[in-house]
Amino acid sequence: MRSFDPDDDPAVEPSEDGVQLREDLVAADAHRALALLERITRDLPGGGEERPGQRVMTTRVAEAFARRRPLVVEAGTGIGKSLAYLIPAALSGERVVVATATRNLQDQLATKDAPLVAAHVAGTRVAVLKGRQNYLCRQRAQVVGGGGQLSFDDGAPAPRGVAQQIRRILRWSQDTDTGDRDDLDFEVDPRAWRTLSVTPQECVGRAQCPQGGSCFAELARDRASESTLLIVNTHLYAAHLASGAMLLPAHELAVFDEAHDVPEIMASLLGTSLAPARLRALATSARALLGADAATRTGELATSADRLAAALEHQYERDDLRGLDEDVVRELSRTREMVTDLVERLRALAGEASSAEERARRARGLGPAVHLHNDLLRLDDVGDDELVFLVRREREVEIELSLIDVGPRLAADLWPHVTGVLTSATIPDPLPARLGLGDHDLVSVESPFDYRHHALLYVPERFPARNTPGAEPAIIEELTALIRAAGGRTLALFTNRSVMNRVAESIAPTLSTPLLVQGSLSRARLIEQFRDDPAASLFAVTSFWQGVDVPGHSLSLVTIDRLPFAAPHDPLAEARRERAARPFYDVDLPRATMLLAQGVGRLIRGADDRGVVAVLDTRLAEAGYRGALFRKLPPMARTRDRARVEGFLRALASERP
Repeated sequence: MRSFDPDDDPAVEPSEDGVQLREDLVAADAHRALALLERITRDLPGGGEERPGQRVMTTRVAEAFARRRPLVVEAGTGIGKSLAYLIPAALSGERVVVATATRNLQDQLATKDAPLVAAHVAGTRVAVLKGRQNYLCRQRAQVVGGGGQLSFDDGAPAPRGVAQQIRRILRWSQDTDTGDRDDLDFEVDPRAWRTLSVTPQECVGRAQCPQGGSCFAELARDRASESTLLIVNTHLYAAHLASGAMLLPAHELAVFDEAHDVPEIMASLLGTSLAPARLRALATSARALLGADAATRTGELATSADRLAAALEHQYERDDLRGLDEDVVRELSRTREMVTDLVERLRALAGEASSAEERARRARGLGPAVHLHNDLLRLDDVGDDELVFLVRREREVEIELSLIDVGPRLAADLWPHVTGVLTSATIPDPLPARLGLGDHDLVSVESPFDYRHHALLYVPERFPARNTPGAEPAIIEELTALIRAAGGRTLALFTNRSVMNRVAESIAPTLSTPLLVQGSLSRARLIEQFRDDPAASLFAVTSFWQGVDVPGHSLSLVTIDRLPFAAPHDPLAEARRERAARPFYDVDLPRATMLLAQGVGRLIRGADDRGVVAVLDTRLAEAGYRGALFRKLPPMARTRDRARVEGFLRALASERP
């Protein structure tokens, strides 16, 4: 690590010679990074290819690290941004944490890009760190065992299929070096994994755990502490900040890839959530640990959880999503008293444990109880920059506490200590301000792909508005014609799951090509089938708008059913609008622009890819704000002539197997 003491480092002396020396060092770092980029590129299969945009980005990242100056890079698809920041990171001589928003990119960095760079830079040590619940817990595995009737924590027997998976994971645990859930070669049932893993709140810690010396999560942390390139996901980085910087090893340089997702992830992870199911879970675990002495109290907590669920449901049904009404507040107050009592009892019980195994078992009950108690206290003291609102998840309505504006928190807790490089194919204009970044450099690097000749952007004419009765029939008719012209090979993106399902149900019987629908299989399996079958079409919603990479002949058409504006009554968006000088232009339009660009970006993933993006929303062609949308989209040829689009798609289909 370079010194910043003027007595040790003449480059920071406030003299002209000192300034020049510092700039010479900056230029030298950039030169070394470019030289390494050229060497790595030459060593790639086929000799690689020189990408001018990648050279620009590499130079700017190296300069940012050397100057300790934040940098925001909008890097178009195909730039090769991973190498452009990994190379300067490896050459910096310091630990650099790279945070990604999606698992796909994290895996690519960990298994491909980072090892490639490390092979060319002596002393580079790459490590991956995930949240504790992603690793198998050896203590839980030992307790659960492999024989007899397997059961969950509440004593209920595990269903046969889940029990089979648990035994399969236990066999895998004997051979795995990592204990990482992602290393399993099958799609694991969450209930099976939950039985063999622990959350951070449930973990008793290395020193107290009988299996602490061989704990997979702790070994991963050891590797992280020895690394120079540490790859994490943005959720873990946000949890690191929420913990008071306790989860990741010390570092002064960080890269946030897929940076457009950082504000929402930070807003959520720096907040908290509470579901009635957590109260029921505490009642069940406390009953098992405390026995008959606490039967009355745990029964009261379970009943209170049901009353809270009913109160939340009533408030949600009134479309009263912001804040908590009197019934909910009253029930939370009762619940807080019960949880406080159970925490005290569980603490006393934990102190009486006679063996390491018993201490670990009781810690699994105490940790979540304390965490729940703290969340209840936090809901009773909401800050000015926080919003409490209701969301429906799975079977119940939950309470969510989120930061309205993460900028002040990051400006105080992150940027004074860490120099950040933030990059994405799409950087919303307000992003740096939303992240509290302050003074920074900004560079935009265009994609090397020939969008003007390889891609066509289509918006139909005289198409009904989405809020009119004729919208869905028009979507069905348009999609059917386009998919047939493309011979399948379609990724149809929707903003609403119900609409997606209805449209898919109507279209599927009319097609001669396969139709895959999100929810029918796991995400990984859907993408695999889509890639493997060139004639397949895939209908999907929000999570597929980014992180899906299907280059080549399997994808010729991306359709988007409407511009992805937030729902009018989204509580968090409403709160942000209230604080904005120009609500639509400061809040709604940047978000929709970013999501639209991400969806459009699914089409061209390689230099030879060609195809059509069809946006079935006439606002893209007619609204007064369309210029703001187009500024963030690739420079594609545009048309409103469906015959031209169908001809283009048929020509592509005839060229491909």
